[in-house]
Amino acid sequence: MLPSRAFWLALLLSVAAGTDAHESSAYLQDLQNSLIASSASDFASHAPRPDGFRNVDLRYRENDHGARSYMLCGQVRMAVSANADWVDFATIKTDPYEQWVGSTAADMCARAVPVSPGDMDLSDALQTKLSHSTHASNP
Repeated sequence: MLPSRAFWLALLLSVAAGTDAHESSAYLQDLQNSLIASSASDFASHAPRPDGFRNVDLRYRENDHGARSYMLCGQVRMAVSANADWVDFATIKTDPYEQWVGSTAADMCARAVPVSPGDMDLSDALQTKLSHSTHASNP
C-alpha cells in the first residue's frame, strides 16, 4: 500500500520547514559575525581602547510592521583608568552599522529581545576580533 497524499504533503512541508530553519540559522550566524566585525572595527578606530567586554549578545527589536532590526548588545570597559566603569554599547545593523555607547545603548538593548535563549556570551568573540583589528591597524 502506498502512503497517502496527506503523508507526502506533510513530509514535503516538514523538509521545507527544516530548510527554512537552517537558512535562518545561517543568516543569523552571518549577521552575528558581521556585527562583531563592525563593532570591533569601530572600537579599534576610536580612543580609548577597550579593556574588556561582558554580557555581549545578539538581539532584535520589531517595528510596528513586524520588521526586525538586529543589534549586538553588551558592556565595554574603556582603558582610561584601573577602575573604569562598565558602559553599555549597541552595534545596530543598518547600512552598514551604527554604534552607540552609553545610556542610549542601554535603553535600546533593554527593549530588545535576545535572539538565542541561554547564556551565549559573545564577549570572547568580540575581544578576539578587536585584537585582530588592532594588530591589523598597527603593523
